Amino acid sequence: MTRSRAIGAAFVVALIGSAAAMPLRAQGQVRIILPRDTVLPAAPRVEVAATGFPSSLGTLRIRLRLALDPQIGLVVYDSTKTGPDVFFTMKQLLPELRDIFAEAEVFDAQGNPVASTVVPAGHTGARLTLLEPDGATGVIVGTQQPTFAWRSASITTPPGPWVYELFVTNVAIPVTRSRGGIIDTVYTWPDTLEANTSYRWRVVAHPLNGVPSDSAVASSRSSFVIAPSDQPITTLLYQNFPNPFPAPSSRTTCVWFDLRRASEVRLMIYDLRGNPVRTMVPSGALGGTLPAGRYGRATATEGKGCDPRLEWDGVADNGQPVPAGIYLVRLKTDGYESIKKIVFRGQ
Repeated sequence: MTRSRAIGAAFVVALIGSAAAMPLRAQGQVRIILPRDTVLPAAPRVEVAATGFPSSLGTLRIRLRLALDPQIGLVVYDSTKTGPDVFFTMKQLLPELRDIFAEAEVFDAQGNPVASTVVPAGHTGARLTLLEPDGATGVIVGTQQPTFAWRSASITTPPGPWVYELFVTNVAIPVTRSRGGIIDTVYTWPDTLEANTSYRWRVVAHPLNGVPSDSAVASSRSSFVIAPSDQPITTLLYQNFPNPFPAPSSRTTCVWFDLRRASEVRLMIYDLRGNPVRTMVPSGALGGTLPAGRYGRATATEGKGCDPRLEWDGVADNGQPVPAGIYLVRLKTDGYESIKKIVFRGQ
């Protein structure tokens, strides 16, 4: 017998006759009913209905094949079921990011082919896509317990549902921590990650009722940096203000600096000859080793914009006013040194 195949978006009827041009043994329609998702699920549930065939054919059998080409040569799924209206559930995932074509064949009780049709089934998407924190360049995260989000391809159960494992790697060390048994696509890290540190992350997804080979892995495109609002991402000495001073707004000048990590700090004011004039840190108010943080800012109750411990009033360590002129403030910490000019108008 010969078989004609119709390929197209619409469901097409294929009628089969004998090779000797004998009258058709049967006339009917076979339809492939696919998921309505825009992207074809990784493991779709497909219905095939055979209607209009005479009862003389006996119990019908339907074969569904899914392939990567319209000629149904590169087959990725092949199953046969009994009945005129049957459902096929994939036990293995379809390949990612591929066009899929579906062929349904109808056979009579004796195993003779009766009808067939071929249709484009759709395009599969990525099994797993990371959403946040992720970007083409580094991402800043404002909490030490970040929330991770990703998207996974739709699958039926079985082989689903998806179960995920999340891996977070400290780039500098490197040390990787993981959390498994996750069933949602949004997960907040339960432990505190290190501030001012770069991390990368990845997710591994497994279908709970699938085969081990049907896993998916996605890794972040770039690193993210843990930088809570109270934790600076770099060590930095700011320009003092006001400058020059004294000024109408203040008789003193304020020095701000940020520490990326806990460090031994030396903040000094020198004259242009390099002679030390005033030691700001360490001092009686601030020790020499300081934790990571922002320094020099006023507290909410002080309201001046400056921490009194980091104000300079133009007085040297010996308690004597210094002459008007240009002075230098130098911040030196572990691996960092910066100098700014201070213009003092004199008292």
